[in-house]
Amino acid sequence: MTETMSPHRAAYMEAMVDLAFEQGYENVTTEAIAARAGGSTADFETLFASKEVCARSLFEEHAAENMRQVRAAFDAEESWPDSLRAAAYAHARWIREHPRTMHFGVLEVLWAGEMATVLRERIISAYVEMIDAGREVAADPDSVPPLAAESIVGAIAQVMARNSTQIEELDPMAVVPEMMYLAVRPYLGEEAARAELSMPPPKS
Repeated sequence: MTETMSPHRAAYMEAMVDLAFEQGYENVTTEAIAARAGGSTADFETLFASKEVCARSLFEEHAAENMRQVRAAFDAEESWPDSLRAAAYAHARWIREHPRTMHFGVLEVLWAGEMATVLRERIISAYVEMIDAGREVAADPDSVPPLAAESIVGAIAQVMARNSTQIEELDPMAVVPEMMYLAVRPYLGEEAARAELSMPPPKS
């Protein structure tokens, strides 16, 4: 009798993402994850101690890859806001390639326990840092509100959350100019922010 090979852990993660998108994370069971992945509950539990551990693991792995790409794009440009624009388009490309994972990270991970929330906040902090780098090139840094970057990230997150259920139908690249307008305005003023609305994507 040939032993059936258990699915790779990535298959269980993918199954969780798909089920959470379809049903909502709180309605997903380990049995459903195992069935969707073509495995078994016992096999799932040898890889992940719980549904929450699986959710945290997949969020952490995808977030790390996302940040690696975004940070590399940011660091490749010499000056802000060119660096932020490059990072924003890198993030948009990642969303376009992983729409359901992005939905999971924006909404469903909120149900995945305290550690997942901590990881999410860590990612948000990295984006805040990249936006607030604009303070270094602002004509009057003291005029920029202390929590400008946090407010911008919050506004962008609201837009992403509102559109997350339609994210497979939307092109995230198309909203980058608007997001750049929001990010640039507090640091460089209205004229520079408006220029972002017609700025082409950087060459990849």
